[in-house]
Amino acid sequence: MVTKDFLLEIGCEELPPHILEVLSRSLSQNVKREIEKFMLSFESIHHYATPRRLAILVNKLTSRQNSSTVERIGPNVKLAFKKDGTPTTACLGFARSCGVPINQLQTKKTEQGTFVVWHMAQPNKTTYELLPKIIQSTIKNLAISRTMRWGKNSEYFVRPVHWIMVLLGREVVPVSIFGHVATCNTFGHRFHYPHAISITQPRDYQRLLNRRMVIVDFNKRCEKIRELVKKSASLKGEAIVDEKLLKEVTGMVEWPTALLGHFKIEFLKLPPEILVTTMQVYQRCFPIKNEKGNLLPYFVLISNIESKDPKCVISGNERVINSRLSDAAFFYHNDFKILPKDRLSKLSGIIFQKQLGTLLEKTTRISKLSVLIANKIAANEELTKRAALLSKCDLVSKTVCEFPNLRGVMGYYYALYNKETKTVAQAIRDHYLPRSSKDNLPKNLEGTCIALADRLDTLIGIIGINKCPAGNKDPFALRRVAFGIVRLLIEKRLPLSLLMLLRRTEENYNDLLPNKNVTIWSFNFIIERLRSWYLEKNVPSNILSAVLSIRCTTLLDFDLRIKALQYFQTLPGANILTTIHKRVSNILKNTSVRITIDQIDLSAFDSDADRKLVEELKIHIQSVNNLYKETHYKKALLELIQLKDLIHAFFNNVMIMIDDKKRRDNRLAILIALKQLFMKIADFSLLS
Repeated sequence: MVTKDFLLEIGCEELPPHILEVLSRSLSQNVKREIEKFMLSFESIHHYATPRRLAILVNKLTSRQNSSTVERIGPNVKLAFKKDGTPTTACLGFARSCGVPINQLQTKKTEQGTFVVWHMAQPNKTTYELLPKIIQSTIKNLAISRTMRWGKNSEYFVRPVHWIMVLLGREVVPVSIFGHVATCNTFGHRFHYPHAISITQPRDYQRLLNRRMVIVDFNKRCEKIRELVKKSASLKGEAIVDEKLLKEVTGMVEWPTALLGHFKIEFLKLPPEILVTTMQVYQRCFPIKNEKGNLLPYFVLISNIESKDPKCVISGNERVINSRLSDAAFFYHNDFKILPKDRLSKLSGIIFQKQLGTLLEKTTRISKLSVLIANKIAANEELTKRAALLSKCDLVSKTVCEFPNLRGVMGYYYALYNKETKTVAQAIRDHYLPRSSKDNLPKNLEGTCIALADRLDTLIGIIGINKCPAGNKDPFALRRVAFGIVRLLIEKRLPLSLLMLLRRTEENYNDLLPNKNVTIWSFNFIIERLRSWYLEKNVPSNILSAVLSIRCTTLLDFDLRIKALQYFQTLPGANILTTIHKRVSNILKNTSVRITIDQIDLSAFDSDADRKLVEELKIHIQSVNNLYKETHYKKALLELIQLKDLIHAFFNNVMIMIDDKKRRDNRLAILIALKQLFMKIADFSLLS
């Protein structure tokens, strides 16, 4: 079949850099889905994005739909034909609705019976005819959280659209969207080449724009910036390349050029976090460090133009950075004049949440819960309490008001200045960790206690006033809070009952919360995040379901069980035991036997398979239960798997559901003992 390349470009005003890559991927996925929906074939899809455009290039798109048929199902054969084979009214009506004679109908067997069917050949339209629908549907279904409308258009998009280019081979596809009729024209760099560029065929797109100072490939532009930054920084030291910043800058420029600037050396006396934040967050520049990792008074900035006067561009950025650092230095030094007790009292004037009180009240609750956790994990209770009381004090500082993302970090410096211990200072700094799924965890136990208490207090408080996340809306970031709790309890190996922690947290609110089921709701909310966390780590869903069915209240214990089951499934004979356990569960569904294994009458058995299994079970039950108590689940499963052959022989040689009630109940008691032994770690019937 004849194939042609397809090119779509949407030219806009400056697109938000932080969503540019997501938008580009979404456009590509939508195009792919729509093309496949219309039964067209292609070789590959490439997506491009710059601040002023989103583009898609589809290589070797077929020029016509693939042949297909549509199946229409009519009445059941019993209702379609009489006993003598003549068609009924129902059959005649179905044939008439299909527009075909009776002899063109066929029959088809299904689980519901045999039916009369008709297979209608679909007319295969040309790609040229289908593309307008494909394009409109693609754009309509783009994942855009915030859109706008401009001019007299009724259509919405993330930013006003200035041109549309749609090419199929050398032909312009006649489509009109956002008040623009598609052409074969694009535009080069806004300042260097602002005139229209005629694209005669899609394969020339990248090359022609590159000649007009536009690198349309996001990834190529990103790597170009990385190279430019490293090369410029190498004149003075080594660049600190933050990947998030690199992507953001990539979304802001079409033709990157690197310039080297510097700031006043006196500002190196400030904490490095202030310097880095000023350069990365506010000026989107790349700091430079020496071989020891210390910051140097230099930075690399990325410009979108090749300026005729680069010194002017550099001096402008230097002026802004020096001004910001001057303000930061003023705030930083003035903040030292305020004593910790004064900062603590100021928290009473800041509302945490209007129904949950002030930050001072939250700090008091955190302190109380932190000490409880410290007592259970052998952290220093006195240092934990002190760090918890000071943990939110930096929120009233001028520096944190100017640099909100430095909360905790500035608390660390203020604590050291006021002669607090290094442990207390580090705990204050770390209690906001982890901020994301890949972030570091607190370095010391005291910081871990406060981090956990802070998140538990927030979760219980917000759910307690019935403000649970709904759909995509999560204004209090409770999902992130829950993920933090999961990571702290599991990755820090804390043997704490989650249910106990939630109950104690609820008690600290002193009946302030209207939701009286807050503990259970919060527990279930965290368990859902726990499931998501493991699924992201590619843990099979059947293993998760098997362990979740036990309803562990200690997440560390849950993690040990997960790892034990993963190990168990690698052992020879594991599949046999899993299948047998499923069979045991099915047999015991309707049983009412209450005999324990110690009450089994061995003399009632007429088979060695019964006796041997009971004797071995009694030997293993005690040792396996001891291993369970010590949470040595892997070792316990290794012992249980030794029973594999005896259990297999029991099922092969013994009839369980017999008429003799005594022997039947004894055998059912064996199955109950087996099930209970396995159920202490997980529901193995869910693994099969």
